[in-house]
Amino acid sequence: MSTRRLVSATTANLVVPLSGLLVGPVLSRELGPEGRGFYAALTLPVVVYGWLGTYGLQDALTFHLRHRRLSGRDAARVALLATVPLGLLGVLLLAVLGLVALAREPGEHRQFLVLALLAPLHILANLLVGALTGVADVGGVNLLKVVPAVIRTVLLVGACLAFDLSAFVAGLLFLVSAAGGTAVGLRRLRRAPAGEVPSGPLPLRSLTRYAAVCLPGVLAAVATARLDQVIGLPLLGARELGFYAVAVSVAELPMVVATAARTVLMGRADGDDPAAALRVARLALPLTLAACVVLAAVAAPLLPLVFGEAFAPAVLPTVVLCAATVLYTGVQILGAVLLANGRAGRSSAALVAGALTGVVALVALAPLGAVGAAVASLLGYAVAVLPAARSVVGLPGVPSLRAVTVPYADDLRFLRARLRQRGRRSGPAPVDTGSGAR
Repeated sequence: MSTRRLVSATTANLVVPLSGLLVGPVLSRELGPEGRGFYAALTLPVVVYGWLGTYGLQDALTFHLRHRRLSGRDAARVALLATVPLGLLGVLLLAVLGLVALAREPGEHRQFLVLALLAPLHILANLLVGALTGVADVGGVNLLKVVPAVIRTVLLVGACLAFDLSAFVAGLLFLVSAAGGTAVGLRRLRRAPAGEVPSGPLPLRSLTRYAAVCLPGVLAAVATARLDQVIGLPLLGARELGFYAVAVSVAELPMVVATAARTVLMGRADGDDPAAALRVARLALPLTLAACVVLAAVAAPLLPLVFGEAFAPAVLPTVVLCAATVLYTGVQILGAVLLANGRAGRSSAALVAGALTGVVALVALAPLGAVGAAVASLLGYAVAVLPAARSVVGLPGVPSLRAVTVPYADDLRFLRARLRQRGRRSGPAPVDTGSGAR
């Protein structure tokens, strides 16, 4: 079942970067390198704050639902109530950020303030992802990601073909598309079975405490994954930021496996063998590695062909970011194992170490432009993965680092049996021993 969930979640997660690949070339040709850089500067801070603005509550909801300390209906209430203060704080903080990041571009600053008003919508979407992950509703998580991606693709491609699109209008269409996912997510969550959830008041104190422990990790994860683009305009300039944004949109394609594995590992087990769940972790890293090798190999001919010759300088950053994506997958998988076992503090410590390294490296390497930003990301992920790897060893069911990173012979035999079974569409299912035998 865990392997099936990984495939399902990976397929759905793939829709998001595929949407980016459909929209990206059209938008890049429409806006050019500089306009593409402004588009990233206008939209990414809002999207990033959608993750950061949960302040650890996303993972707290996941943990409490996983351990049946909260019902799905109550989680929906918590998410809606929390979005109000968190959203207001987000709009205020983004307004301040806009004064710094877009100080030299007064027109873009005014446009950014308008887009910042959509931050609460993205905070709510991420809270719902955390809640649906906790009840192991992989289908709900998938819909919450797929629906906005489809809406976004239709709106942006249609607008580019029909009108002379500006970076601001493109950003507005991009950010508004999240509304479709939140509507689906709320409906799924309110219908989630309650299970054996204790009655009584909402565990607000417990949720707050767990969120506070997760908060440093959330801040660090955001800094490690996206801070380079949020502060990239003053450091890199619009043109180099445009190259870097295109490189990220291509190199992050294999990240869908890491995101899917995180969803499965952190979700409610529902009777699955914990050893079988770890198979998900062991399969995710080699799958990501294989995809990154392929992407790095085809980057040179692919990027100028798809995005236009003007984006040829994005090739080298893409290759560097492909290597960074492999390390990022390790960070995500190891962090999910730690969070699922209640080791939020260790996960946060690893992410903080990586974030600090990445920020310092970005400032130091900014003169190298998009290539420097890519190398900074690689260094940040490398530093984050080391303490996370040390921390998972010794957790229940994790006898060694190999148990969550490299497939065993049984895993490969299981996959082959699954593939043969799907090909025949008949016969008994393979036995999932989850033993981890070599």
